[in-house]
Amino acid sequence: MIRDIVLTLPFFVCFFWSLTLLVDYKKNDRSKNILLLFMSISALLYAGHAFYFSMDKKVYTLIDPFYTFSNLAVFPLFLVYIRSLTKEGPLDKRLYWLFAPSFVFSITSAVVYILLPPDELSEFVNSFVYGETSGIRFSGLALFQTWVLKSARIYFALFLIPFAYYSWMYIHQYEKKIREFYSDTEKRTLIWTGKLLSAVILAVVFAMVLNFIGKSFFVHDFTLVIAPSLIFASLLYSIGYLGQKQSFNISDYELDSTEPERGNHHDSSRSKLYEEILLLMETKQIFRNPDLRITDVSNLLKTNRTYVSGIINTEFNSTFCDMVNQYRIEYSKKLLLDRNLYILHYISEESGFASINSFMRAFKKFTGMTPGQFRKQNITNNNN
Repeated sequence: MIRDIVLTLPFFVCFFWSLTLLVDYKKNDRSKNILLLFMSISALLYAGHAFYFSMDKKVYTLIDPFYTFSNLAVFPLFLVYIRSLTKEGPLDKRLYWLFAPSFVFSITSAVVYILLPPDELSEFVNSFVYGETSGIRFSGLALFQTWVLKSARIYFALFLIPFAYYSWMYIHQYEKKIREFYSDTEKRTLIWTGKLLSAVILAVVFAMVLNFIGKSFFVHDFTLVIAPSLIFASLLYSIGYLGQKQSFNISDYELDSTEPERGNHHDSSRSKLYEEILLLMETKQIFRNPDLRITDVSNLLKTNRTYVSGIINTEFNSTFCDMVNQYRIEYSKKLLLDRNLYILHYISEESGFASINSFMRAFKKFTGMTPGQFRKQNITNNNN
C-alpha cells in the first residue's frame, strides 16, 4: 500500500493540478493553459513511471513510447511556460520545434515495438528496459531500438543546458522590466520561478544521473525510489500552487506600460530633470504612494518614462523600484525612532509599502537588519 502511494504520488499531484486548471480553462490566461498542458504531460510521464514499477511488462511496452514522448516534452513545455509569463507578444512559432525530438523518438520507438516479433520484444523489454540478463542474440531492429532509447537519454541530458540558460534569461529580463516600472513588485515578481528553476535544475541533474543509471537500478529495491518520488512530487506541487496563484504576467505589464509619449528632454536638461526627481521624492514624498509607477513620475515631469528610467539608472545608480524603496526605508527609520513607538504595520503603510512583508524584506535588504533590530539598536545607543 505504502509502495503504491509513493510510486503514484507525483502522478496524482500532476493529475490534481491538471483538473484544477482545467475547471477554469476558459477563464485562464495563456500562461495558465500552458501550465495545464505541462501538468497533463507530467501526469502522463509519472503514470509511465508507475506502470514501469508495477512490473506489468506487457502493459509497459504499450506505455513506453508515451513515456518517451512525455519525458522529452516536459522541460521544453516548462520553458514555453516561463516564456509565456515573461515575453511580450504571441509565442514564437520556432518554439514548436522544441517538441520535434519528442515526436520523432516516441513514434520511432512505437513503430519498432510494433515490428519486433512478440518473443524478441518480450526479451528486449526484459533485457534493455528492466536490466535482466538475456541469452538470445537480438536482431538489427532490436539493436536499433536500443540506439533510439539511448539517444533519447542523451538528448534529455543535452537539452538541460539551453533550458537552464533561456529560462534564466527570460526571468532576468522580466524582473528587470518590472523593477524599472513599478515601485511595488511583490505580486508581480517571478522570483519564485527562479527559485523553483534552481530546484528543478538540481532535481534534473539528479534525474540525469538516474537516467543514465536506468530505472532498472531501482526496480528491485523500493527504498531507493522514495526520495526521488517525494522530491519530484514536492517540486511539481509547488509549481502548480505558485503558478495557479500567479495573477500577473507580461500581458499586464504591457497594459500598464502603454502611455502617450511626451516630448523628450535633451541631454542639456538632464541635471535639471535629476533635481526635479529629487524634489518629487524628498519634498513632495511621492514615494509614499504604494502603487507608484515610473509613468507617474514621467507624467509629473512631462517627459517619457524611458528618459526618466535612464536618469535613475545613471544618476541614482539604481532601478526605479530600488530607488523608491530606499526613500521609503529612510522615511520608515524616522518613524521607527519616533517616541510614539508606532507599530510596524502603521510604519509600513505610512512609508508607502503595499504590505508589511514588502516592508520587512526591503528593510532587511537595505539595512541588513529587521526594523525591530534597528529600533532596539538605536534606542540602546541613545541610552548609552
